[in-house]
Formats: sequence, C-alpha cells, structure tokens
Amino acid sequence: MNSTMNYYELLGVKQNATEEEIRLAYKKQMKKWHPDINKSPDAVNMSTKINEAKEVLLDSIKRSDYDEFLKQKVNDDYAKYTRDKQARAYSNNYYNTHEDKKEEYQDKKVTKWQYLKDWLKFANVSSLRKTVGLIGVLLESLLCFIIKILIIGIAFLCNTISDIFKQFIYYGALFFGLFAVFVISQIVSKGFIETMKDSEYSSAIIAVLVILFSCFILPLISRLLLSAKTFDILYNKIDIALFKKCVGYNE
Repeated sequence: MNSTMNYYELLGVKQNATEEEIRLAYKKQMKKWHPDINKSPDAVNMSTKINEAKEVLLDSIKRSDYDEFLKQKVNDDYAKYTRDKQARAYSNNYYNTHEDKKEEYQDKKVTKWQYLKDWLKFANVSSLRKTVGLIGVLLESLLCFIIKILIIGIAFLCNTISDIFKQFIYYGALFFGLFAVFVISQIVSKGFIETMKDSEYSSAIIAVLVILFSCFILPLISRLLLSAKTFDILYNKIDIALFKKCVGYNE
C-alpha cells in the first residue's frame, strides 16, 4: 500500500475501531479543523474530508466496501513492485468490477505529504518542533526507501544465485546423480559420522547441501521478501507509524 492517510488514519483510529471510538475521534478532529475554529485556508477542505471519513466508517455497507478497497491496495502495490502476473490480473479484475468504489475513494485520500504540508502550516507547535518533525519525516522516508531497495536487491540476488546453480545442476545432472549414489553408499556402509570425518567426503557433502540450499531455499526467501505482507509492513507498520511519531499524530 502507498504512504497515504486513509479514513482511519485521518481520524486517528485503528481499522477495528468501534462506532463509538470513531465518533469520539471525529469530534476530536473537528475541534481542530472546523472552519469556525480553524481560520486556515485548508480548514474547509480538511473538515470536508473528515466528514467524508465519518460518513463512510459509520455506515456498515460503505465501511465494508472501503475495508475491501484498502485490502486490495496491498495486492495492487504487490503486483506493481513484483510484476506478478497473477496478482496484477486479480488487481485489474477487482478494479474492473469495483470501478465506482475505486473512483469514490481514490480522489479523497490524503497523502502523508499533504498532511505534513498542513501540519507545518497550521499545527499549534513551535517552529523548532516543526523543523524537527520535518527532518524526522525526511529521514524516515529515506530509511523506508533504502529498505525497499535492499529488499528488491536481496530478492534479485537470491533468484540470480538460484538460477546459476540450477543451470549447474542441469548440465551436470549425470555427475551429481552418480556422486549422490556413491556418497549414500558410503554413508550406509560406514555411517554418517565416519563418512563426514573424511575431509573429501565432508567437503563434497557440504557443497551439495549449499547447492540444494541455493536451488530450493533461496527462491523461497525471495518470494517472502517480495510478498504482499512484507510491503504492507514496510508502508503501514514502518513508514506511516514513524511518520505519525514525527508529526505527533495521536490515535
């Protein structure tokens, strides 16, 4: 999911919040952004968005649709970053059958940068606090960007190493088969411990284990790193969480 302030984050509540918690959060935000209280040029726009959030989250049908929309955004980002054809096809199919909901919510989200801009303009805190908050947001955004690059880079490296060893096995299949039979016969006759005491056999067995690890475990690690859950954690649990800390956003 992108770094956005969705309706829950706009009100400062969790996704499993009760209706009473949503009402209390709505009142708290309106005390800050109501045009009669806040004379800033963006007060009307912000209060309108807060009202939209309350209207959707207090309507069980609209809230269910919106929760499904948020859930799908994770799969959509997953497809974008991994180019996974199946995930991308599911994403396209979802939006084709839920086009009205997509258009309804897409224009109403508040990105963290829009929220930061409003916070820097209108937050009732010192200039020093705003400067520290801005620096914190820039640093946490850089951190998340570096983490994303590392994740993609490590996953690419895992796949590359795995492909190299798979080609190695493919062209040396006969040799590996004969060697495996020979080593197994030695283990059966001498026992695993005695076989491993022989440096030649132990080195060969370790080499085979490394090859097997590269062929079968590294692709699993790659898929885990590029999974939708990983990117959900990166953007929602790290990026947005750190952003809230930087600007003092209280749930």
